Amino acid sequence: MIIKFDDGIPVTLEQMLFAKEQRVKHQQAALEQFNHPLICLSLVIPGPIKKSSGTNLLFQEAIKAIKSSLASKSIVISNEQYFYANTGSEAIISAKYQADELKQLCIDIENHHPLGRLWDIDVIDPITQHSISRTVFDEQSRQCLICQDNAKNCSRSKKHSLDEIFAVIENRLKDYLKSQ
Repeated sequence: MIIKFDDGIPVTLEQMLFAKEQRVKHQQAALEQFNHPLICLSLVIPGPIKKSSGTNLLFQEAIKAIKSSLASKSIVISNEQYFYANTGSEAIISAKYQADELKQLCIDIENHHPLGRLWDIDVIDPITQHSISRTVFDEQSRQCLICQDNAKNCSRSKKHSLDEIFAVIENRLKDYLKSQ
């Protein structure tokens, strides 16, 4: 199987900012309608191409992992919404469960699934209407895929090239698929 991350359409910063505004609107609507915590999934993909054959595969694997984890705890999903745009695929899942416990479950997925580092799984509390931070659970900030430093610092300083980053992402995905 050939995994590609460059077979999509590049997007602009303006498109990404508009997508973020739309995401917030979708989240607010889901909170109002269902009044349950939200699991909000997106991918950790650098560069201008956010939707490709490789990201489609990563997104589907993330959905499987989340649903499997929820099912293992008998957590009821009250609503699921999926958005597939050139700015990246996103999911909003309303779950009937305690927000803080749901966040811990999502942190466990990010920390222990072989592809979890490539996923951004947020949980929004319906009471505060804010995302619950990893630091609430004494979790460190995300580490860089390449050097294990703080990912935000590496990203801001452009410490690693896109080629280096995508080589790591492709290898993780290939290794995972081989193990299945």
